[in-house]
Amino acid sequence: MVYLWGIQAPRPGQPFGTAATEAAGRICEGKRLHVAARRAGPEGRITGSVVAEETGSPGEDTTGKDTTGKGNAGKGSSGNQDVGRALIRLGLAWQDQRGPSSAQLRSLEQEARREEVGLWQQEAPTPPWAWRE
Repeated sequence: MVYLWGIQAPRPGQPFGTAATEAAGRICEGKRLHVAARRAGPEGRITGSVVAEETGSPGEDTTGKDTTGKGNAGKGSSGNQDVGRALIRLGLAWQDQRGPSSAQLRSLEQEARREEVGLWQQEAPTPPWAWRE
């Protein structure tokens, strides 16, 4: 199991928890995953960045260009997608305020808040580190 560096997604049972899990699955499905470990913790717990790499088929467009009009949440120019950045951009995660993060993650969260996407549709979403079932 890899914990995504710099983000916190809603917990199971928390509003948008299922949506975050399903979105991560869709982003990763059928893709080769590249993990850049940043930290290894107890019991083999790895925290790192995960990029879902387009494998491409002959004739398939893997440029990452948006042909749907829905935006390229977390996508690089090659069509590869950083899972953590994508979840934040979709409004399905917070940038982790309890540990190191990046200016890019903070900026993506601010944009999702302004656009009121995902969990930012709620008046006062509860971050996972404060969630109690």
